[in-house]
Amino acid sequence: MPFHRRAQPAEAVSAPAAPPTHFVELRDVCKYYQMGTVRISAADHINFYIEKGEFCVIVGPSGAGKTTVLNMLGGMDTCDEGTILLDGEKVSGFDKKRLTTYRRYDVGFVFQFYNLVQNLTARENVELAAEICRDPLDADTVLDEVGLADRKNNFPAQLSGGEQQRVSIARIFLKNPRILILDEATSALDTATERKIQAAFDRLARGRTTLVIAHRLSTIADADQIIVVNQGRIEATGTQDELLASCPLYQAMWEAHISVKDDGEVA
Repeated sequence: MPFHRRAQPAEAVSAPAAPPTHFVELRDVCKYYQMGTVRISAADHINFYIEKGEFCVIVGPSGAGKTTVLNMLGGMDTCDEGTILLDGEKVSGFDKKRLTTYRRYDVGFVFQFYNLVQNLTARENVELAAEICRDPLDADTVLDEVGLADRKNNFPAQLSGGEQQRVSIARIFLKNPRILILDEATSALDTATERKIQAAFDRLARGRTTLVIAHRLSTIADADQIIVVNQGRIEATGTQDELLASCPLYQAMWEAHISVKDDGEVA
């Protein structure tokens, strides 16, 4: 009897592994501006990702492209190349109508300027956000969290600059957004006021995905990730300790911060 070799089961062909999914991801993102015949790269192949619930900080010299990056992620601007993703959705592929709903429901943007309605009280200014969001928090609760329980019936003209900024932060948190974006929101305030605002913000932001442009370095040591931007490019990413050990630009920025602190002012 001839010997017949037993057929072996075919090896399973594994499908290509799907790329890892991050809560926020920028892949080769570029933004160009035309100045006459010269094309300027405000963002040059930006790549980074942020996991859900992380606190991430962007630092870099003036004009480095920090605000450009935040504006594209927040739907305030569009990229010319690359892909921007938030929780699996391709933000860079949204049309104008979808970008409007994205900004309204998903993003909490805090700017340097307070943008309060002067003839409305602090509470009424915060409640405005409830009209443009799906799942708002309670106005009194967020005002209490930012330390304005006894100032909620005051008008903006009756509040200090720091108090007005806290109203604008409370308004953003009432929206209950998927991502928080702060563009140097406290850089125009004195250090003592900044600390109060930072403490209030930390209480409300706990567990939320947050991306911040830091003008001062005093509040970023505990960031989950620091992104160093220079001339429209990512110079380095890492924790405070990692960047102090490996990134000359960040080392120089930190040394400048320490120098100012040693002169009696906390940067």
